[in-house]
Amino acid sequence: MTQDNTEWLSIEDVYERLGRKVPMDSIRSWIRSKRLRAYKPGKSYLIKREDLEEFLRGSQTDRDKD
Repeated sequence: MTQDNTEWLSIEDVYERLGRKVPMDSIRSWIRSKRLRAYKPGKSYLIKREDLEEFLRGSQTDRDKD
C-alpha cells in the first residue's frame, strides 16, 4: 500500500495563500464554474495544492510570466 502525501487546502487556506487579495467568493466561483478543481467530501470544499498551482499557472497573463 502506498502512502498518499497529497496536501489538501480549504477555501480559507487558498485565500491565505493568495495573500488575502482574492475574495473567498471569487474562489468559490472558480470552483462552481469548474475552473479550479475541488472536491466536496462533506459540507466544505477541498482543493489539492497541485490543482491550485496548476490553476494559477494557467491564469497568469503574459506580463505575469516575465
